[in-house]
Amino acid sequence: MKIVCVLVLLWKSTVVFSQVIPAKDIINQMLSATEQVNTLTFKLKKGERVNGKMVTGEQDVKYMHAPRKTYAYLHSPSKGTEVLWVAGANNGKVLVKPTSFPYVSVSLSPYGSIIRKNNHHTVHQVGFDYVAAIIRNLAKKSADQFDTYFQYQGEATFDNRTCYKILIDYIPYQYITYTVQPNEDLTSIADKLFVSDYMIKEINPEVDDYEDVESGQQIKVPNAYARKTILYIDKETHLPLVQKMYDEKGLFSQYEFYNLKLNPSLAPAEFSRDYEAYNF
Repeated sequence: MKIVCVLVLLWKSTVVFSQVIPAKDIINQMLSATEQVNTLTFKLKKGERVNGKMVTGEQDVKYMHAPRKTYAYLHSPSKGTEVLWVAGANNGKVLVKPTSFPYVSVSLSPYGSIIRKNNHHTVHQVGFDYVAAIIRNLAKKSADQFDTYFQYQGEATFDNRTCYKILIDYIPYQYITYTVQPNEDLTSIADKLFVSDYMIKEINPEVDDYEDVESGQQIKVPNAYARKTILYIDKETHLPLVQKMYDEKGLFSQYEFYNLKLNPSLAPAEFSRDYEAYNF
């Protein structure tokens, strides 16, 4: 009887061990899932390090992938502010209805200082395409070291959803020298290297804004978006509902997607300034 019990325990242990999902499979599922996104609605809670302090925000978002459209209602900061951006409309500008002066709707460049103040990202990076591109590039760079850098850390619960927890510990993270090429600015450099343009600006104090570089200039850039990244990937949708990025100083940014609905029906009018529920 003792021998039978031992054999049963060994068999159960083998089954449990065999059910552990490799991090690569989870990441591949996530990358595939991001390509199936047509529309989204969610509440985004974010924290971004700005001038050494975490700046938080909360907003309700409606998003369409193609053609790209985004509407957001801000809860904080500036509660009541509304933002609308539609590809190919309004001369590429973001329509903003502020709750302070000038109180009327204004059209602003998505790359301008007003829109980008205290923000790591632009309206063009709403959704999951941006983070997917970063992770896809990092997975490619990791190559045969993938299983060293990408670690599955079990399940976690977020917003009443069961998620896979993935830690990306990119050990080779460092700052390297980059020579600015003709017609480049910090944003185009960051897009090319799959890193944060805000971080590039932060680690180059002589650079005052995203366009304050010239061809031939040498600047510092990170060789990856983050030193460490933590993802909570929803088991049902396979989308990364929690994203935490760290550099050598600590937490750099954090994004949490609450009440996410995947591919809901959104009427065209919901991306119009004349929609009855909006105040543009």
